[in-house]
Amino acid sequence: MSTVTLSFINNDATPKAVTFDVSKDGVAPIMSWYGAYHAGDRYSVHVDGVKVKKDQNGELKGDLP
Repeated sequence: MSTVTLSFINNDATPKAVTFDVSKDGVAPIMSWYGAYHAGDRYSVHVDGVKVKKDQNGELKGDLP
């Protein structure tokens, strides 16, 4: 199973950055949970250092890099 580094950079939370090593299949559900938990926060999501697109609910838009 392929793993990636998933990072959340959140300007409104403490700590501002959190990073996880997760399976590629886990990225979308983790993004969904994070988006719900941090609704309204200003944050970006990076997979293996590449910023990924998300919708207004924090869910993944498009494909992973």
